[in-house]
Amino acid sequence: MYFELFRASVQAVQLLQDAQTRAEQQLLAADLPPLRLDETEPDDP
Repeated sequence: MYFELFRASVQAVQLLQDAQTRAEQQLLAADLPPLRLDETEPDDP
């Protein structure tokens, strides 16, 4: 039983890694413009 649980956890890790790789590839393929943060002046107290 321990071996079955171990094998299932290994398969789960592989599934998550594959999903992350696909998500990263889709994000790179989308060719989105770079994110830009607005620079604002700090409020005077």
